[in-house]
Amino acid sequence: MSLKSKLTKIQKLWLYYFPCDRILAKRICKSTVNTTVAFIFCLIPKITAHLGAAPAMLPMISVIVHPGRRVGGTIHGAIYCITGLIFGLAYAIFGRFLAQRCLGSSWHELTEAQQHVLHYKRYEAGLAILAVFEVIMLFFHGWMRSVSHYYFGIVFPLFVVVHFAFMDPLNETAGTIAKAYSTPFYLGIAMSIFWNLVLFPEWGTTYLGNTTIDAMNELHKSIDYSINFFIAVDPHNSSQLYSRDPVSLGKLLKMKSLISSKVNNCRVVLHECIYEFTYAYVSPTKLKPIISTLENLTVFINGLVNTCQLEFILLARHDNKLRPDDVAALTLPKNKEISFANAEKLLKVIDKLHPVIYSLHRTMSECMYIAKLVLAHAFDVKVSRVHSCSMFKDGNFPTFSNNANNLPNDVDIQNKINDLKQALEECKAKFKSEMLSFDIDIMSPSDEMFLLSSFLLNFRQTADSTLVIMESVKDILVKRQIQEKKGWLRGKRLWFLVLTNYETFSIWLKGDRNSVTENDTLKGTFNGNTNGFAHDTVIRRPDYEENELLSQKVSSNKNIVKDDASLDLPMTSEPKGNSSSTSDTSSSPLTLTKTTTFGTNRTSRRQGRFSFMSMLISIDKFCEVSHPHFRFGFQVAIALMLASFPMFIPKTRQWYIDYRGTWIGFVCILCLEPSVGGTFWVFFLRAVGVIFGAAWGYLSYVAAVNQTNPYLETVITVFGAIPGFYYLLGTPYVKAAIIEIISIYIVMLAAILPSQDDILTSFAKRCLAVGYGGGVALIVQVFFFPLKAREQLNEEISFVCGCISEMELLYATGLEGEQVASSMSEEKYKKIEKISKSAKEALARATAYKGLTRQEPRLKGEYTELENVFTQVIFIQKQIIERIDTISLLRKQNGSAVIEEFNSVVYPYRRQMVGSISCLMRALQEAFINKTPLPQFLPSARIAHRRLINKVRQTLRIRYPGQISNLSDKARKPNEGDYADGKDEDDDDNEGLVMKMNRRGQANTTANPHEYVLKEKFLSWNASSAASEEIIEYIEELLNLTKILVGVNEFKYGFLSRPLYEDWAAEAVTGFDNFINGKSNPMNTRRNRTPFDGTSIISEGNESLQSTNSNESQISPDSTRSYEPECPVAYEKNDNPAALNLLRIASHKAGQNADGLPKTFRNRAFSITSTSGQLSSLSRHSTLGNADPNYLNDDDESSDDDLPLALKMVLSHMKEKKD
Repeated sequence: MSLKSKLTKIQKLWLYYFPCDRILAKRICKSTVNTTVAFIFCLIPKITAHLGAAPAMLPMISVIVHPGRRVGGTIHGAIYCITGLIFGLAYAIFGRFLAQRCLGSSWHELTEAQQHVLHYKRYEAGLAILAVFEVIMLFFHGWMRSVSHYYFGIVFPLFVVVHFAFMDPLNETAGTIAKAYSTPFYLGIAMSIFWNLVLFPEWGTTYLGNTTIDAMNELHKSIDYSINFFIAVDPHNSSQLYSRDPVSLGKLLKMKSLISSKVNNCRVVLHECIYEFTYAYVSPTKLKPIISTLENLTVFINGLVNTCQLEFILLARHDNKLRPDDVAALTLPKNKEISFANAEKLLKVIDKLHPVIYSLHRTMSECMYIAKLVLAHAFDVKVSRVHSCSMFKDGNFPTFSNNANNLPNDVDIQNKINDLKQALEECKAKFKSEMLSFDIDIMSPSDEMFLLSSFLLNFRQTADSTLVIMESVKDILVKRQIQEKKGWLRGKRLWFLVLTNYETFSIWLKGDRNSVTENDTLKGTFNGNTNGFAHDTVIRRPDYEENELLSQKVSSNKNIVKDDASLDLPMTSEPKGNSSSTSDTSSSPLTLTKTTTFGTNRTSRRQGRFSFMSMLISIDKFCEVSHPHFRFGFQVAIALMLASFPMFIPKTRQWYIDYRGTWIGFVCILCLEPSVGGTFWVFFLRAVGVIFGAAWGYLSYVAAVNQTNPYLETVITVFGAIPGFYYLLGTPYVKAAIIEIISIYIVMLAAILPSQDDILTSFAKRCLAVGYGGGVALIVQVFFFPLKAREQLNEEISFVCGCISEMELLYATGLEGEQVASSMSEEKYKKIEKISKSAKEALARATAYKGLTRQEPRLKGEYTELENVFTQVIFIQKQIIERIDTISLLRKQNGSAVIEEFNSVVYPYRRQMVGSISCLMRALQEAFINKTPLPQFLPSARIAHRRLINKVRQTLRIRYPGQISNLSDKARKPNEGDYADGKDEDDDDNEGLVMKMNRRGQANTTANPHEYVLKEKFLSWNASSAASEEIIEYIEELLNLTKILVGVNEFKYGFLSRPLYEDWAAEAVTGFDNFINGKSNPMNTRRNRTPFDGTSIISEGNESLQSTNSNESQISPDSTRSYEPECPVAYEKNDNPAALNLLRIASHKAGQNADGLPKTFRNRAFSITSTSGQLSSLSRHSTLGNADPNYLNDDDESSDDDLPLALKMVLSHMKEKKD
C-alpha cells in the first residue's frame, strides 16, 4: 500500500469519527481568533489596567458569547448576555449595599479581617444578608432555566456577576464592582460581534435563501420520485414516458424525514433573522407564506409516499428482486388490508389514468423549477443550487448561469400559473371521463379505490400547493422588479424585523421552539446539527402540557363553572322604591339595593368565600403548573449553597477565597441540568474537560518558561482551544467544552496576574473545584428530586398515545348523528395541528431518552432487547401521527361526503370505530404510564372499520338501486357470501347499532352513482379510509409491542381461560362417530408459551394473493392468545345436518364425487374457533364485500379444503401427540 493511499485511508477514518465541514471549520476559526485576542489583551498591562479588578472575565465572556454562529445568533446571544449583566450587577450592588450598612460607617475603612476581629456580629449579619440574596438569586436562576432554556443566556451571566461580586471584599465601593464586572464583559461582547461580522460573516438572510432553495429541491425531488414510482408500474414498458426508472422504496421512505427536517430548518432560520439588520431588495418576511405552504406540502408528499408504500405491498413486488434498502425500509406488519385487494383492478385504472397524471405532473414540475429560479434570483442565491428535473423525456427546462441578472425577464410567471391552472382543470375533467367508462364494481368503496383516491387527492393538493407557491413567488418577483428600477442605492433597503409586529417581538422575547436545550442556547445554532453525535441532555416536557392538550374533563369543567357563575335569580317581586318601569324590571335579574341589608351581607359573604376559593384554586393550579420549576430551583439553591456555604461564614470566608471558591460554584452550576441526562456520564465528561483544560494551561505556562516567552505560550493555547471549540460547536457536549476552554485561560491567568498562587497551585485548585463542585451537583441531582430517563421515556410514549386518541376524537365529527356544516372546521384543525406538533416533539424526546436509558444503572437485566422494542414503538407512533396529519388536512381542504350526507345512517358505525381506536389508545396510555398489564378484552377497530365500509357500500346501493342494478347486469353475478347481497340491513341492525333509512324521497333520486363517488368529498373519504386502515394496523402492532413491555391480563381458570369449542370442533372432525354416541374424551389443549407465537405456527406454504387459504396472521387486540373471527356466522336451524360425509371427514381429503361438508357446518366450526388470522380467502373476501370468483378461484364451494386453518392446526397438533 502506497503512502498516498494510507494517508487517504487515515483521512477518511478521521472524518468518520470527527466529521467537519467547511462551515464548522470557519466557525471554529472565528471563535479561536476571538478568544486568543481576548487572552492577548489580558497579557498587556496597559489594557489590563483598564479592565478593572477581574480581567480574567474577558476570555470567559468571549467563550460564552462566541462568534461561531450566524449574525442573528450572535446578536441574540449578546442581547441576552447584556440583559443578564445589567440586572445581575444591579442586584449584586444592592445586596452589597445592604450588607455594608450592617457594618456601619467603617465599612470602607476596615478590611474584612479587621471587621471579623472588631465587629464580628455586624460582619456576620452582613454575610447573612449576602447569603439570603445568594439563595434568592440561585432559586430564580433555577426557576428561569426550567421555564425556558432560552433564558439560560440571561441567568448564567447574572449568576456569574452576583456570585463573583459577593466574593469580593466588602470594603470595595460600588464603582469598583461595577467597573470590574462591566468593562471586560462589554468588551468581550463587542469583540465577538466584531469578529462575527469581519471574519467569514454568515448572514441569516442569505442563509435563509439557501435553506429555502435546498428545501424546495428536496420537495421537488420527492414529488417527482413518488409520482414516478406510483404510475410507472412497468419500468421496462416501451410506452413509458419517464426517462428514469423508479427509485427504490427505501430511498423514497427516507425522503420523508429529510424533507421534514429541511422545512423545519427554514422556519428556524426565518425566526433567527429577526435579530439582524438586512440590506437587501426584498424583506426576508416575504418567505413566510412560502414556508407555511411548504409545511402543508410536506404533509401531502408524505401522503404520496405512503400510497406508494401501499401500492408496493399490493402489487407483491417482493416476488421480484428487491434492493437492500427496500428490504430494510419495508418493516411492516404482515396483516396489511391492502394485500387482499385486487391488483388487476388497480393496474387497469392506473393504465387509463397514466397520461392524465403525467401531463399534470410535467406542468407542476416545471412550475416548481421556475419558482426556485425566481426565489434564487430574488434573494441573491447562486442559481447553481437550483436542481432541475431531468426525468421527463419531452422536458425542456431552461438553464441559467450564475451571472444571469435578467433571469426574471426571461420567465413569464403569470403564464406558468395559467398553465398549471389549466392542467389541473384538465386533469379533473379527464379523470372524471376516464373513470365513468368503468363499471360500478370498480367504483364501489374498496381497498383499490381507497388507494387510488389517496394518491389522487394528495396529488391534486400538491398541485394546489404549487399553485399557491407560484402566486407568492409572483408577488416577490414584482417587489424585486420595483426595487430594482430604483437603482442599486435606492432599491436596497435596511430591514430590521424585531419590532415589526407583536408576533416577532414575542419570538424575540420568549423564543418559538420548545425543544431547544441549554446546549443549543450556548451553541447559538438551532438546526439540530450535531454531526452524528447523540444528545447528552434532553429538555423535559412540562407537566401541565398534557392537561392542556389532552384533558377534556378540564375544559368541560371550565364551561360548567362559567355557566353557573353567569346564572342570575329571577325577580319574583318588585323592590321597594322602584315602582316605575315595572315591565322592564319584571323580566330583569334580581337587583340588590342598599335597603336589602340581609341580602347584601349574604351576597358579600358568598362573594368573599367565592373569591377565597378562587384564590386557593389559582394557587393550587399555579403550584401544579410550576412543580418542575420549584424542583429545579430548589436543586440549584441546595447544590450551590452546599458548595459555597463557607463564603458566608466569617471564620471560613478567607480560606474559601484563597482556595478559589468561585471556581467551585462555577463548575457546580454548569454540572446541574434541568433536563434529563446521563448524570454520571455528563459529570464525567465535564470533569475530563476541566482537567484537560487545566493541564493544557499548565503546559502552556511551563512552555513559556515563567512568562519569558508569551508568544509561544499564546500559540500553544490555540492548539488547546481548537478541539474545545470543535466539541462546543460540532457536538452536543457543549458545557464540557466550555469548561475546558475557560479552564485553559483561567488557570494561566491565575498565575500570570498578580496573585499568591503559582501555576501548579492553580492547576490543583482547579481540579479540586471540579471534584468538589461537580460532586456536590451530582449528589444533589441524584438524591434530591431525581429524574430518570427510563421513566421519562414511558411518560413520553404514554403522552403520544393520548395525543393520538385526542386527535382521533377531534378528527371525527358528528358522532351523535347531528347535521354538520363542515366535516373539519378551522378551529378543530388548529387543535389537531397543535397536538400533532406536541406529539412529534414528544417522540423526539423519547428517541433521546431511549439512548440515555442505556447510561443509567439498571437492576432488571439488560436494556438492549427492550430498546429494540421501544424503537419500534416510537416508529409506529410516528407513522400513525403522520397519517392523521394527512387525512386531517385532506378533510379540511375537501370535506367528507359520508359525514356531510350519509351521517344520519352511518354514524353508529363511525362512532364504534372511533370509540374503539380511542379506547385502545387510552388503554395503551395507561399501560405505559402505570406499567400495568393490558386488560383481557379490548375492542377491535379493524372489524368496526370493515363494518363501516360495508355500510357505506350498502347505503350507496340503497340510494341508487336502479342504476346499480343496471350496471351490475353487465358485471359478474355477486358471490353468495358477499356482504353486499342486496339486503337492506345486516345482522348488526338487530343490535340497535344502525338506524333504518327513510325510504321516502329516495325513490326520486336519479343521480348517477358514478357522479357521486367521483365527487371531491367522496374521494376525500376514500383517501381517509385508506389511511384509517393503516392507522388501525399500526395500532394493532403497537398493541402487540405493548404486551411485550407491560404484559397482559389473562384468565387463568374458568370458561374464558382457553377456547373450549376448539376441542369440540376437533373431535367433531376426527371422531364423529364417538362424538355422536357421546364417547368423546376431552383433550388437554396446549396454551401458547408466549402471546406472540402466532407467526411460528402459521407456516403452511407461501403467501399468495390468489390463494384460497391465506396464511397471514391477523392478531386481534382482544387478547393475547385467542383471535377473534372476522365474519362469525350464526347457526341456522333450517339446515339439514344429515348431509355429512363421514368418510371425507375422517380422511381430511377432498373427494372427487362425494359431497363435502355443508356450508353451515363449516361456518359454524369457524365461528366457534378462536383464530381469526387463519381464514380462507372466501371469508376475507366476504368481509371486504368483493365478489370476483375469478380472483378468488373458488371453484368448489363445498370442498373440504375450505376448512378453517385453525381447525387444520388442531388436527396437526393431534397427530403430533399421537406420534
